[in-house]
Amino acid sequence: MNEVIKVYDIQSNNFRDINSKMTDGGFVLFKRVAVSVLKQYYNICGYFYLDKIRTSIHIIDINDEIVAIPEVFFSNMIDACKKEIEKYNVIDNVNYRPSFVFLCLYMGEKHIDEFDCFANLCFEIMYNPILINSFAKANDSIVYPISQQELYAFAQSVYNLIRFDYITPDYDTSFKYTIDSLINGYHINFSKNDIEKYAYNISRLAYEKVAGNYV
Repeated sequence: MNEVIKVYDIQSNNFRDINSKMTDGGFVLFKRVAVSVLKQYYNICGYFYLDKIRTSIHIIDINDEIVAIPEVFFSNMIDACKKEIEKYNVIDNVNYRPSFVFLCLYMGEKHIDEFDCFANLCFEIMYNPILINSFAKANDSIVYPISQQELYAFAQSVYNLIRFDYITPDYDTSFKYTIDSLINGYHINFSKNDIEKYAYNISRLAYEKVAGNYV
């Protein structure tokens, strides 16, 4: 276990000890497996995590291998979470590139028109009073999937919250069957491309329903 959490400093392009007084300049990086710990203390929704205790929203970046949390936000995390997640702290030799959406959020910019369906769906959930209340009550997380198991969890979490329509529209029968199988947990083998395809389409279907419909 690390005695001190290490931070990737974007200005020096190097790692240093965490500084609770820093207001910007660094990201605390973790292996992706740390998501399982974070979900015990927070409700994750894509690029955001919702504090179950203080009901505040902060930003997070989750890619295929790395989880990044701004230093200032990590310092204010629940102590028990910080203690448990410490073992997954990435302390050196990493080529971390912030995602476009996360970087925009970190810099205080919101390029909604340039974001994809998943990012826009997350915005709708986090900043619409009706949706965020439902999301918080569900006590669930929505994390963009990179594996079959994650795809099933993703499909079920999004559908349980949004209840998007995939039956009535004139979609291909195989498409409807696959979405239905994901939502109901019927086992299907998915390639990496399939995972990306169906995660995107589920995000699209959900976003099309919520955009402008929850006011």
